[in-house]
Amino acid sequence: MSRRRNEGIAKHILNNSIFVFFFLFILNPGRCQYHLPRRRARFSLALGLKFEIKMNSTQYLSIFFLLVFLPMLINSEGPVPSISLEHLDPTLPPAALAGQIPKCSVLVLQQEFTDTTGSTPASANYTHPRECPFPWTRVILELSVSASDLQRDRIAAVWIDGSEVLRTTTPLPMAPGAFWTVRKDVSRYSAILRRLGDPSYTAARGRGIISMMLENSYSPTHLPGVYSANVSLHFYRGSTTTTAAAAAAHPNTRSLYHEPADIILPISNPTGYLGSNGFWFHINNETHIQTAPFALPTNAYRAVLEIFVSYHGDDQFWYTNPLRNSYLHGSPGANLSTPRANGGFRQLYANIDGQFAGGHIPFPVIYPRSINPFFWSPVAAIGAFDMPSYDLDLTPFLGLLLDGRTHEIGLGVRDAQAYWLVSANLHVWVDLWSDAVRAGLVHYYVPPLKVNRNAEWRNLDGQSEINAEGLWQFTGWVSSSRGNVTTAVRQKIKFKSQIEVQNRGAVTQVEVNNKERMMVEMSRGHQTLGRAQMLVEAPLQVQTTSVNAAGGSVFRKARLFHQLLESVVLSEGQAMTTSTLTDRQDAEGSALMRGEEPVWGSGSTRSSYKYRDDNTCYLRAVNTAGGVIMIDTTSPSCAAEA
Repeated sequence: MSRRRNEGIAKHILNNSIFVFFFLFILNPGRCQYHLPRRRARFSLALGLKFEIKMNSTQYLSIFFLLVFLPMLINSEGPVPSISLEHLDPTLPPAALAGQIPKCSVLVLQQEFTDTTGSTPASANYTHPRECPFPWTRVILELSVSASDLQRDRIAAVWIDGSEVLRTTTPLPMAPGAFWTVRKDVSRYSAILRRLGDPSYTAARGRGIISMMLENSYSPTHLPGVYSANVSLHFYRGSTTTTAAAAAAHPNTRSLYHEPADIILPISNPTGYLGSNGFWFHINNETHIQTAPFALPTNAYRAVLEIFVSYHGDDQFWYTNPLRNSYLHGSPGANLSTPRANGGFRQLYANIDGQFAGGHIPFPVIYPRSINPFFWSPVAAIGAFDMPSYDLDLTPFLGLLLDGRTHEIGLGVRDAQAYWLVSANLHVWVDLWSDAVRAGLVHYYVPPLKVNRNAEWRNLDGQSEINAEGLWQFTGWVSSSRGNVTTAVRQKIKFKSQIEVQNRGAVTQVEVNNKERMMVEMSRGHQTLGRAQMLVEAPLQVQTTSVNAAGGSVFRKARLFHQLLESVVLSEGQAMTTSTLTDRQDAEGSALMRGEEPVWGSGSTRSSYKYRDDNTCYLRAVNTAGGVIMIDTTSPSCAAEA
């Protein structure tokens, strides 16, 4: 009998037998009072509920058969029937897609990712179409991907001429026929596209290059899935709606500058085209800082560093890491006897010539295999398809950087374990009316980050708590043709992580909350020219209950609450605009896991997205259950909100 046919039979048995047994006996113990003769099993849940299930020999042997022999059926050979399933991200689409037709569209890269672990990035020459010269109103990058068969979720990224413009995760294809599309507004990278459209630049270099990396492990018997990817660019002209022009689905510093940067410098691995790590820097621990040289033009009047990051290996689930006594009472720099034991606090930061220049607490993007893989089919977790990048306004530091010399940017992650993938782009605005500008750093205030750690453990059970608070301020002036403008940057963070484990490790409860406030203010003398204020809050709650099954499998029940709240206030002269974003997901379900691989399970996820500014409101609600979209509604009016 073929593996895939056996898998279908096994799933049928599971759907009609295991689900019933586990649902009745484990998930709803208060309703399970079966008084049948002879065989008796006793269960105890961490919530303090103890109960008895009495059953006859036939029932007892049925459960024994399902838990022992089901893994054998699932591991046998054969093809899984193809099921076309579109995965989606229920967030606000780019504004230019609202009924508008692009001036031109270009397919810039096609690639099949088969066995690409350790390979160099896939690259394609790029020549900008003559029929679509600058200026453009908006540029949309579209990544369309399909999976031919079963496969694991992977991290992927797209670079244009060495600058990262998109980092994304694939879904977890559980059957052939999975496909999805990611669309991202990449108008802020127009400087790169304009450069590639300049005949003098392409004549000197010979070509521009579009690159994509997706490390896939291929096995004809175990992981036969091949990822097929198409990358396209859509160029728009004319007016666009303002809704998504002002909005973003994920954390991103708003600015007072409406035009994209004049120059973008990649802060990434210089051997990206040739190395197996691509353009990514690897960060393996908290003392590991990756550096890259750069030099600014002497007429730069503004600079913003944009950082891309993702986490893997021992830090793939950093936000659920408990703080163990071995770490609390030992040396943080020492090797940990237990991976993932140093707590759930991380800070992404940047240095300039070794001097701290700002940082962010990463938004905990939940990968498709995390918590319960059946939560994320067919809907993606918040930020999974378009992982957030993090902006640091470096304008106050220009007084240290406009000397015509080469300087160094360092990227690191506080409390990191192996490993994190980072890269960055330095966005630079230049004064076209001056060959050189003057600048100075007048205020630098970076007190030590306050981190309090507490842990109480007895064997597998216990609890830990981490509280962190930080405040930093930078102020600098730039004298250019725009006048003598002072830029002040102020950022405050407040973070809390609580983790509790009970019942000999069977029950885990995680509660994390991160709050960040940032203000960027520009002034000329005593006159305030503009101010941007942003508040971001990201609460996360996860509860899991695990029961060991036969063959090393684990049956896990989980509940999840995850939310991104963002509020932005922009003031320019007498004008003021406000916008708010609420992106929320609630999920619950159960899964039978073997290691990190799902064997069987179910999940329901409720996703709600709301963006509102002074002129518009956008609502979307997507509910899924059992891998099927039950509700998918959108509305341009907040009056539709229940």
